[in-house]
Amino acid sequence: MDHLNQKLARLCFAVTAVCCLFGVVLELWFSYFHESILPPNAGFTRTFGPGWGSFFNQFVFFTTQSNIILGITTLLLALEPRRSSDSFHIWRLIGLIDISITAIVFNFVLANGPSRGPISHLASIFEHSINPILAILGWFVFGPSGSVTVRRIVIAAMFPIAYAAFTLIRGAILIWYPYNILDVTNLGYSGVSIYIVAIFILFLLIAGVLFVFDRWIRSRLTRT
Repeated sequence: MDHLNQKLARLCFAVTAVCCLFGVVLELWFSYFHESILPPNAGFTRTFGPGWGSFFNQFVFFTTQSNIILGITTLLLALEPRRSSDSFHIWRLIGLIDISITAIVFNFVLANGPSRGPISHLASIFEHSINPILAILGWFVFGPSGSVTVRRIVIAAMFPIAYAAFTLIRGAILIWYPYNILDVTNLGYSGVSIYIVAIFILFLLIAGVLFVFDRWIRSRLTRT
């Protein structure tokens, strides 16, 4: 990566990190001052907040987690684009795949939820649309290429499994679930399991696409 490309890469990653921070801060600020809402057709009635209960509960949402992971990893790349740590690239892969799942599931499955005003809407635009686009474009243009391996995909795949397990265990204790597709009180464990398996398959499909493109980009770079 020459000096100019490195500067452009730093700028791209920095912009992505700032946009992630902006979206998450807006979301957390809004949640602190408002009571949480129930997912559409929820089978439970528990809510959180306003206050710290609602604030900290936002960290349970897959959207919040994916934006935080993406924001931290792109910030680290803005500071040093040529990172080679195996653990870093696993988290980088988790951030890329999870933010892609966030965009796909929200815009095609969950987008019909009630509007909560301009601040919440703006946070949603950043977290579900702008940040995923920046993430994929930044990865496609600036990489780092050669970072997507089968081993890293397998390890990264543990994250959505852990998220699903944590959400279901916590939900059973609190009788609260972050999304209607994870609402056991309404769908039952069998119904929720279908969605979990579908999202896990989506995770693997996105990982496969990244793997193929990563190999293609790397082969092009080696020929130039």
